[in-house]
Amino acid sequence: MKNPLYVASVGKAFRILDCFKSAPGDLSLTELVERSGLDKSATQRYAHTLTVEGYLEQNAVTRRYRLGKKVLDFTFHFLRTHNVVEALNPLMLALSKATGEKISLSLLDGHELVYAMRHQTKTEHFHASLVGRRVPLYCTAGGRAVLSRMTPEQLDGYFAETALLAHTPRTRTSEKEIRSLLTTARDAGYATIVDEFIMGEIGLGAAVRDEKGVPYGALHVSGSSNEWTLREYENNFAPLLLDAIGQFERRNHY
Repeated sequence: MKNPLYVASVGKAFRILDCFKSAPGDLSLTELVERSGLDKSATQRYAHTLTVEGYLEQNAVTRRYRLGKKVLDFTFHFLRTHNVVEALNPLMLALSKATGEKISLSLLDGHELVYAMRHQTKTEHFHASLVGRRVPLYCTAGGRAVLSRMTPEQLDGYFAETALLAHTPRTRTSEKEIRSLLTTARDAGYATIVDEFIMGEIGLGAAVRDEKGVPYGALHVSGSSNEWTLREYENNFAPLLLDAIGQFERRNHY
C-alpha cells in the first residue's frame, strides 16, 4: 500500500545521495545510474539539482560527482542541538584525559551504532576514527553493551534479523556465545571486545540509557590490543568508564 504522505521525488533525490555511502570515491553519471536504479535522464536531473544546491560537487575536468560540503552542515547542526552529545562531551573530555585512550560516543540506529563524537589521542586507521562511521552491535563493545540492556523480546528480534558475520578471525559469530557475553556485560555494567571488529583493537563499552533504562547509545573506551591484556584494560579503565556513565545518569535523569 502506497504512503500518501511520501513524496517520491524527494525519495529519489536521497537515492542519489545514498549512492555515495559505500562509494570508493567520486562517481560518474553512469555509476550513479547503476547504483540508484533510476534512468539516466532522472539521474542527471537530480544530480544537477543537488549540485546547484551544494549537496553534490562535480569535477569540472572528469565530470564525476562527490558529496558537497553542504552535507557537513547537517552534521554540525545535529551535534550542536543534540542534548545527549552536549551532556556527555565534557565527561568524554575528562575520560580522555584520565585514560589517554580514544573515547567515543555512538548512537543506536536500527541494528547499528553510529559514531557521533570521538576524542582521539593516538594515531590509528583513518576511516575507523571518523564521525558517522556505522558499526554492528554483536561484535563491538558498545554494541554488546546496548544489546545487554534490551528486553528478551528485543534480543530475539535482533538475532532473528541479523547475520552474524566474521569481520576478523576472532569475531564471535555464535548466537549462544554472544548471549552469554551479554549476560556478563549486563551484570558488569559494560562489555568488552578484543580484535573482533578491528584487529589490534581492544575496547570497553557502556550503554547510554534514558531515564527508563532504555539504551539509545554507548560510551566507548578503546585502545591497542598489542599494548594491553583484557584484564589490564578492564582494571585500568572500567571504573573510569562506569563513573562517567554514572555521572551522566545522575545529572540528566530526573
